[in-house]
Amino acid sequence: MPIEEVPYEENKKATITGLDAYTLEKVPKLKMVSKEISFVYKEADEVLGSIVGHIQWDHLKIELFFVSKNTQGKGIGSKLLAHVEKLAKTENCQYIFLETMSFNAPAFYQKNGYEIVGKIDNSPLPGETRYFMKKDM
Repeated sequence: MPIEEVPYEENKKATITGLDAYTLEKVPKLKMVSKEISFVYKEADEVLGSIVGHIQWDHLKIELFFVSKNTQGKGIGSKLLAHVEKLAKTENCQYIFLETMSFNAPAFYQKNGYEIVGKIDNSPLPGETRYFMKKDM
């Protein structure tokens, strides 16, 4: 049987359906929660920051987080992060999980209570580090 390329969204949906069925078979008491989250911070109709992620099972995963360069350091990222953390608590999440790079914002996350739970050195380039971070709710 040959391997063929298929549309991403179609394959993702089918794969999730299969994985969810398998997971429920193995862990029937698991609460099957899946909820997308998406927020922006705006001033004068201009988006200055955005955060995207999803809630799955017992956690919230931050997938994408951006604050425009000219507004970094002005509290916008902290406001977005606090908003998502409040949502995570409301949704009974046990923790928040994210991935960041050494050239991005690991110190920002640590300042906000996140801990490094894993890392890959020399990724995505030699001398850089990919961090996996978590904050318990």
